[in-house]
Amino acid sequence: MNENSHKISAAQLFCILLLMRVTAELVYPTAGGFGGGGVLAVFTAELVRFLLALPVLIYSFRGRNFYATIWQKNRFWGWASAIGAALLLTAFVARTLIYTAQFVQRNLLNHTSVLLVMLLLAGFTAYAAAKGCEALARAGVLFMAAAAAVTLLVIIGDIPYFDAGRDMPEWTFDTFLTDSAARLIRGGEYVVFAALLPYVREKGDTRKTRAGSAGLWFALGSAVISTALCLFFGAVLGEYCSMTDYPAAAAASLSDIILFKRLDGLFCALWALCAAFRMGVMAFAAFAVIKECASCADRQTAGKESCA
Repeated sequence: MNENSHKISAAQLFCILLLMRVTAELVYPTAGGFGGGGVLAVFTAELVRFLLALPVLIYSFRGRNFYATIWQKNRFWGWASAIGAALLLTAFVARTLIYTAQFVQRNLLNHTSVLLVMLLLAGFTAYAAAKGCEALARAGVLFMAAAAAVTLLVIIGDIPYFDAGRDMPEWTFDTFLTDSAARLIRGGEYVVFAALLPYVREKGDTRKTRAGSAGLWFALGSAVISTALCLFFGAVLGEYCSMTDYPAAAAASLSDIILFKRLDGLFCALWALCAAFRMGVMAFAAFAVIKECASCADRQTAGKESCA
């Protein structure tokens, strides 16, 4: 069998990570500020996440099996890092599940139980995770294209409401800290990045991949898009941006493009599916990091020299 079969490309990895990041920005409730203070909070959260992930990004230019490499150097720390990453990803899945169910119940299915929505989302998450990395990558590209198209329509429809000269709230240090912390813990993409490195297709005859470049492009794309969304919602919604938990849904409800009246239903439904996709990727990644260390143990038992 071809060694590169059932693998994903670096471009697909980039799409997965970026879709997950934007999904968190749109589906998670936002109680922080907007305007200058909001932009500073966005930049701070992005910078902290990037600095924390820098060792993984540097490693990705030299190898693919991050957790296996740690395991080879020290078994205890190898298992500790893998189990820690799996638990962290599981917590992110649970958090996204709760927030997405609330998002759906508030913006789409007002008369439906949040518990029922959570069960439906959990079922989709389990199905997506079970399909494997290659299927997730293909679905991620499709979801990203559809979500980008609908979001672009919303932006175009909101142009009449766009006012860059709106009065912005007064900046306070307490609001900045709260907003920065809330945005910082929306992450998890870099943990997924490390978990999916072994699944990235090799290029040519070397063992180096383009995954490292995908990680750096993701860092840049995440910062640019998150900042642009913060500025856009502030310019469209004004003071109402800080009064609503879901600025994206509020902005979508204002859109009006000829035959497309109120794109908020389609917008919210599509991003809710993207949130379920986000959970599926994280659930798969949690399994992948444990599998990586378990494979090392199996190879050592079989007398093989390396697992990285």
